[in-house]
Amino acid sequence: MSRFQKNTLLTFSLLAFVAYAPLYYSIRNAIQKESLPVTYESADTVSFFSLGDFEIEGKISDPKTLELLTNLVDFEFKKLTGAVYLGRQSSLSIPKKNRSQFIFYGSFEWEEKGISFTPKLNSIEQKASFSGKSIFVPYEERGKLVSLMYQSLSHLLDETIRLHRLLKRSPEWKIPTQEEFLSESEFVRLSEYNPTLPQEERVSFLKSLEFPSEYLQFLKLNQSLEKRTEESFKDVWKTVGGNSNLSSYTRFFIAKSIAEFYFSKKEMSQVIEFASAARKEKEVSKSVFHSDYADTISLLGKAFVLEGKKEEAVYYLTSAKKLYETLGLLKDPSSIENSYFYGLLLYDLSQTELASYELSSIHGKLSSPMEQIYLDYNLAKIYYDLGRYDAAVSILQNQRKRIIEEGFPNHEIALYSYNLYGASLYKSGKWSVAKSIWEALVNAKAIYGIEEKPYHRYALFNLAVLTKLKNNPEQTEIFYKQYIRLSPYGQIVDLPSNDTFEIGKPIYPYTWEPQSQNTFVELEERTIRSYTGRYLFNGQEEEIRARTYENRLEDTNLFLDDLLNSKAFLSKPMSILRKTLFGDLKRFEKGNQIVFFDIGPALNHPEYPGVTSLAVAKHFSGMEVVLWELPGEVDLFLKKVKPELKDRLYSSPNIRILSADGVGEFQTLYTDPNNWILRNRPIPNLKGKTIIIRAANSIDIYEPYTKILPHFQNIGKELKSNPVLYFFNRSILLKPAGSEKFILIGNQSIRGFHHNFQSLDRNGEPPYSILPFTVSEEIYP
Repeated sequence: MSRFQKNTLLTFSLLAFVAYAPLYYSIRNAIQKESLPVTYESADTVSFFSLGDFEIEGKISDPKTLELLTNLVDFEFKKLTGAVYLGRQSSLSIPKKNRSQFIFYGSFEWEEKGISFTPKLNSIEQKASFSGKSIFVPYEERGKLVSLMYQSLSHLLDETIRLHRLLKRSPEWKIPTQEEFLSESEFVRLSEYNPTLPQEERVSFLKSLEFPSEYLQFLKLNQSLEKRTEESFKDVWKTVGGNSNLSSYTRFFIAKSIAEFYFSKKEMSQVIEFASAARKEKEVSKSVFHSDYADTISLLGKAFVLEGKKEEAVYYLTSAKKLYETLGLLKDPSSIENSYFYGLLLYDLSQTELASYELSSIHGKLSSPMEQIYLDYNLAKIYYDLGRYDAAVSILQNQRKRIIEEGFPNHEIALYSYNLYGASLYKSGKWSVAKSIWEALVNAKAIYGIEEKPYHRYALFNLAVLTKLKNNPEQTEIFYKQYIRLSPYGQIVDLPSNDTFEIGKPIYPYTWEPQSQNTFVELEERTIRSYTGRYLFNGQEEEIRARTYENRLEDTNLFLDDLLNSKAFLSKPMSILRKTLFGDLKRFEKGNQIVFFDIGPALNHPEYPGVTSLAVAKHFSGMEVVLWELPGEVDLFLKKVKPELKDRLYSSPNIRILSADGVGEFQTLYTDPNNWILRNRPIPNLKGKTIIIRAANSIDIYEPYTKILPHFQNIGKELKSNPVLYFFNRSILLKPAGSEKFILIGNQSIRGFHHNFQSLDRNGEPPYSILPFTVSEEIYP
């Protein structure tokens, strides 16, 4: 900004202060931002380098000395200006590795009286390596080795590369002075520090070290940060902030680390405070042409966005984007995340076309599958708003494949996307498919607690709009009344006269919780939790624990019969489920190649021992049926149950009895021959088989969720290669072959699930229901 421009702005600011205070502050902030220190550095004049792995010559070496020297050189390089030190090569992202022009390394040799070091440099552009003059340091003086290594490596870059006209500007090296040398004893003590030790041992060790070394101070401060408490951060910043004895890099690192902690805690005002302090350190040290500075102002921009101060965020996200571009690091993960926020911010500021361009530029470049799924939704939403419905459909179709592959069809973002998919298909002329999608979201309330979710309300609203456009006022009234009943008063939208649908808003990163791969998503977890821990097994009488009756779980047989009967008329989702579980149906005739585990089959019942398992064994004569019962209940069965009732059970040759804890470690209990009661019958071979498991009024109601989740994870891990269908209480879950994750795909009717009384009434429910969007990436009307 020129002097004339500044004077003009100052004149206007004085007038604005009198007339309108907010305008004055806006102009003042503009002057401050435009008055930042101007750097004359550019990608053409500044060198980019990194630190490679040091080599060992000879058979003798000291790993502790080598590790300490590497860390010390890395620490000292981070202080320099006039160049971009990217860090240790082994820890860099691929874009940063590709950006590095020079890689420092060298070779050590442990000799009789000391250590010799030969500096080396790899020039990426020249595809050549250079070596410098070796230096030798006696063992008793090895504390000065870091300074000598620094000098030799920097000299190699300055002199050798300058001769080849590749270095237009020399870095401003910060060579450690003699006052910063470590003594022999200090060096040895510091080399004994092990960052992999437990925290208490590391803290105790560092407290025992007291000598004037900034690197030691850095380790202690970093160790204090690991406590991750408000009090520890205040203490650290009290020590660091304004401490001129510490380098600008140390102050920057501490401030940025604290800011990143608060960002993870979503305390954005604190993020802004400490990220601003980190930014200031970089500007004062004239080190703004650096990825660290870009990361810092990007962090500020993201914090302002999530704080709701989006106009403030524009400056920082735009500046960070430009700096990443100038540094040649647009493909770096930090730059991609900055572009993600920048694109969504443009959308919020009504720059929809620019937002689509920004987000499409990073599409497919996110490392996390879940982050990519969110990006798919956001970009499809923007395309929808732009009227590019075919593009939105294409993105959401690919997203559906990813959702099914990752096992997240019941995740919130999958259901938001599913609703958007329906709207996009309607706009593309496929209204019947859109109707099926919204009906599936509405009907899902019978499977899990979805009614309070926005996408459930959106589906009701969209069905009301669709039926209104199709001249079906009765259905319109039904759907719209349900929508009003479930919607907060301030969020109720009047029915439009055109095809305007409710599809939600874009979702910023860090506003949703990360999802672990082999755990249930929220809707699934709430459903499974609702069954667990209802009763204490040892707190109930023996006859209640063994309560069962004939035809109680007949819905399981009906479900399996539909899947295994080649002549049964199935819906598209059921047909896909059949293919997932059985592939070529001919191999599975009469239940062949299937092992059915019935956990807690009431083996100790005085009149009907294992009656529901026996019904499965008789209905599917080729199926191997394993009655998986607690050892105590098996003992009671062997001692108390009448011989003729045992014989009735034994008369089915496909029956097996496994005496083991239902939530025990599967591989251990399954392979132990002592756990199998009928010794004359072989243990079923599970290789290549389809596995079906049922837990109905057993571990599902007696065990707490803290045991049930590990049970599912263990089964998923041990039976990874097998397709598994699990009837857990009323819920039906699927684990495809090759996956470890179970997905909730439907449920059975209430019939037979009353624990304290007998009833075969379904209360008007169908025998089973399937969520169509959980078993297939395709959508069928």
